[in-house]
Amino acid sequence: MPIQRATIEWVNGVPEPVYKNITPSSVKQLANTALSLPYQGEYIPELDTYIIEPRFQGMSNAEVMWIKMAEKAATGDLKAAEMILDRVLGKPKQSVESATMTMNYTEFLDYLSKKQD
Repeated sequence: MPIQRATIEWVNGVPEPVYKNITPSSVKQLANTALSLPYQGEYIPELDTYIIEPRFQGMSNAEVMWIKMAEKAATGDLKAAEMILDRVLGKPKQSVESATMTMNYTEFLDYLSKKQD
């Protein structure tokens, strides 16, 4: 059975998923579409509605996510800070030291004996 993927088709100005075979590019397209949608606010079950803070009015989901993550990082959330820095600055490079031996075993033993003298 083939794996299904969702592509987006716009119907009356609203994105609708259409299912086809999954590819990495279709997953990326779906994520980009979801992030670019207008932020609808936080759902309040008691009111059965979404409430948008005025400062987030007119922003996309991605913009609100970045702001909220930056606020968490600023209050000391190390995971949020690490995620932001990794995406903005890139992950730190690991350094690896390596040594190359250019002598054979006998030469190495001679070297060690001379070093002890």
